[in-house]
Amino acid sequence: MKKNWIYFLLCSLLLLTACSGKETGTDDLTAPQDIKAPAGQKTVAVAVMNADPFLLTAVQKFEELHKDIHIEINEYKSTPQSGGGTAMPGMTQEDMEKFVQTVTTQALSGNASDLIAMDNLPQEKFIEKKILINLNDLISKDASFDKSQYYQNILQTSQVGEGLYSIPFSFYLEKVIMANTPLLNKAKITIDDSAWTWNQFKDIAKKLQGQIGSSFPSFANMPPSQMLYQYIDAHYSELVGQGKTNFDTEPFRNVMRQIKSMYDEGILSAEPVMDQKQTMFSLNGLVEPLSALMDMLRSDTQFLQMPSFDGKPSGFGYRTTLLLGINSKSKVQPEAWEFIKFLLSEEMQASPQLGGYPLNKSVLDKTLEEGRQMIEQGKIPVPGGKPSAETLKGNILALQEILERARTKAPGDIKVSAIAIEEFDSYMSGQKSAEEVSKLIQNRVNTYLNE
Repeated sequence: MKKNWIYFLLCSLLLLTACSGKETGTDDLTAPQDIKAPAGQKTVAVAVMNADPFLLTAVQKFEELHKDIHIEINEYKSTPQSGGGTAMPGMTQEDMEKFVQTVTTQALSGNASDLIAMDNLPQEKFIEKKILINLNDLISKDASFDKSQYYQNILQTSQVGEGLYSIPFSFYLEKVIMANTPLLNKAKITIDDSAWTWNQFKDIAKKLQGQIGSSFPSFANMPPSQMLYQYIDAHYSELVGQGKTNFDTEPFRNVMRQIKSMYDEGILSAEPVMDQKQTMFSLNGLVEPLSALMDMLRSDTQFLQMPSFDGKPSGFGYRTTLLLGINSKSKVQPEAWEFIKFLLSEEMQASPQLGGYPLNKSVLDKTLEEGRQMIEQGKIPVPGGKPSAETLKGNILALQEILERARTKAPGDIKVSAIAIEEFDSYMSGQKSAEEVSKLIQNRVNTYLNE
């Protein structure tokens, strides 16, 4: 968890270099529209940092069905290739830097690819510069596209304002709290997570500590930076919206103070705990359908959404791995939309190469039904023995409900969060006061947004 968070911060810090005016090589700035398609074909250029097997398979199948369309994948990786010509696995800081810097520069100069992977890019800046089209306009005019087949909560929270400028194809649940059921039962504590707050969590944790002693950490695997990120995530439009930033305010300072107090009092801990039975609460994720279903069958664990700072339901957090937007200057927008629809088709949504949960609800329901049958037939062993049909059905419904409650995701411009987290560290370490840090965040964010 800690490594993932550090890597996430490292990637987010690279957004500033994308708009800094740093020069790149001429090869990086070649206009994707200049690619010559084979005779009789139209080319749709797709800008991604790294083409995964799901995308490459989709390209092959799509071109087989659409002989008049060629999909050109433009990767922006700095990772050297091995002697056999195969790119080394994994992504590096250089990969991220090249992708963000090059694609943003191309977009601002009017030379972006037809389709752009918006993950890690400053989407709101792209929207402000009218680089992306509103996909809702295409959806409303396309009778062949049934929006109701997909998770509406994911599409809704992928919007910026009333516009859908990039669309996901799968998602991962994260920021899921795993609660120790035996400890809660022993203390006779029942939690309603529909609108609970961090103050309520603090009271519950102290009650548990008082009853079972201090041998169990209250909440492990929770870095302070993630706490602040959760708040910015849920309140981004209030903190950065309508041309005004609101970090240098008492409400934001109170949030920082509340976070620090929970670590100072030992309620929260950034230290990882491998054995979930040795902690009261821990942060985890329900990564993909079948493993999530197995987790849901655990009798010793409850799955709760994160508390909020203001009592408003936050929903279960999710993350996407591929968000595609269509370049407003593209000359092949209809063809680009056809490729997006193909990625959302049942065929591709059911692909084993698609990570996480498919956006297509019927595909996910079928996957869970297949998992149910395999568990009942004993093809998938369940710790503690095969559950009853009623228990299994109840857990599938519980997982489906969690997916319907997935709400929060990364804010519009992740660089803003990176700035806040970087300065917040000096407050957590006691080097600076809440007042000093909030002013620094305010000034730096203003400088960044005005660039």
